Amino acid sequence: MRNGETHMMDLTESLRRILRSVEPSQEEKEGAQRSHRYLRDILVTGNMESIIREHFLSGSYPRATAIRPLDDVDIIFVVDPGHWKTPSGGALPDPSAVLQTFKRALEWRYPETELRVQRRSIRLQMWHLNVDVVPAVSADGRGSERLLIPDAENDGWIRSAPKIHGALSTEINQRQGGLFKPLVKLLKTWNLGASEDLRLKSFCVETIAARLFASARLRSLQTGLVQFFDFVCYIGGGPCEYPWGDDRGMSLRLGNCVVPDTAECTNVAVSVTRQGRECFLRRAAASREWILQAEQARTWNEAERKIEQAFGSHLRELGW
Repeated sequence: MRNGETHMMDLTESLRRILRSVEPSQEEKEGAQRSHRYLRDILVTGNMESIIREHFLSGSYPRATAIRPLDDVDIIFVVDPGHWKTPSGGALPDPSAVLQTFKRALEWRYPETELRVQRRSIRLQMWHLNVDVVPAVSADGRGSERLLIPDAENDGWIRSAPKIHGALSTEINQRQGGLFKPLVKLLKTWNLGASEDLRLKSFCVETIAARLFASARLRSLQTGLVQFFDFVCYIGGGPCEYPWGDDRGMSLRLGNCVVPDTAECTNVAVSVTRQGRECFLRRAAASREWILQAEQARTWNEAERKIEQAFGSHLRELGW
């Protein structure tokens, strides 16, 4: 457990500078807004108008946890599954058939834009933005809080709940005095310090933070960083500073990487490799110590050197 120190450097301004350097620009935000609004308006026309029941944004952009570059936006289109024939004995249509319907509709409306059918969506590759169009059906037939989205690779449907993720993120942020979402942006920036092949998905990092700070008190950005890194060490089976006593339903132990999303739909750590896990735990332990050392620094220059060591040299590339 951390002891009270007689001297602790306030790192808030340095961390806020990092946040300013990774905040999507107004131009990026306006470009994304124009593109997704136009696409949503133009797609809900013609034959698609009777198929689409509802549409809304998903992902870090609407949750206000996105960092630069703002180069992708997800749009969920909740559809009437009765439009497609269902396989014999099945209650839902073939996921590939649903994706192909959306592909044809988008090709008609965007004849000069490159399209790619992905496992769970159709990607439009625009000059400034990638837009992922994600078809979905209501999981209970009544609303759009809990959905099923296509998984063409496994010829099935998987559970998802983006509205619940967004609502819980906002609730945690409000309860934590507006500190949670900025902390998530800092953690995503920190996550970029790992090589791409070892890096955890940003949604996995955000989910660990959400499950932790749904109950843990978040007093400041700098203590939040130490708490997160320390908790990661705890659920990974390593030594920690805080007496956690509760893993919040998560594990990063070897052979048992489990991070349920906040709606308890799926394990968002299912794709974490052994090497990725080791890198994540190693960096968390080291970064915890660098932030603690930054708090004990005697000068701003020394503190900022420690912060850069905690986050990684890529901070300079981000314009920090």
